[in-house]
Amino acid sequence: MKNLFVTATLLLSLMVTLGAQPLTAPKGADVSALQKGQYPAVFLIGDYADAFESLSRQYEISLLNACEDDMDLAFSQWIDLMMAIELYSEKYNYDIKGIKMWLKVFWAADGSIEHMAYYLKPNSRNIDTEVLSNLLTNFARQYKSSLSSKNDYSHYGSASFPTFYQLIKPEASNN
Repeated sequence: MKNLFVTATLLLSLMVTLGAQPLTAPKGADVSALQKGQYPAVFLIGDYADAFESLSRQYEISLLNACEDDMDLAFSQWIDLMMAIELYSEKYNYDIKGIKMWLKVFWAADGSIEHMAYYLKPNSRNIDTEVLSNLLTNFARQYKSSLSSKNDYSHYGSASFPTFYQLIKPEASNN
């Protein structure tokens, strides 16, 4: 319980710190697109804190709610996304092993990804975030979740690569 409290406090501190930063465009970004209210498809949370907050308000339905509160389905959707990112990176010879991040994905109701925001964890492998952002942008353009919903939805969670997971469902008992 103490670890949960400490983790929640650290996450809240991080979110408050990131949320307090003004909207600043990274070097080379198209500032006119930001002024029109259009956000990048993929961005670092700290570089576009206002965009992150605005999108979080727009996509207020969670992945869990989109899955009609079925935790197994929501978890499966999240893991499927992580595995798809990993397979996509392998296809284009980009090594994502050792990358650890907080990732928020914003889906359209039809399951297509509209935006992805991420923040590398301190224990992540050191990488060029511009290259990772480009990879994720291209991934988001072609990926479509099998989940469709009545509303747009989002999920904020942890992502670590490689993804080691095998969904094992308990066998139905005959008792």
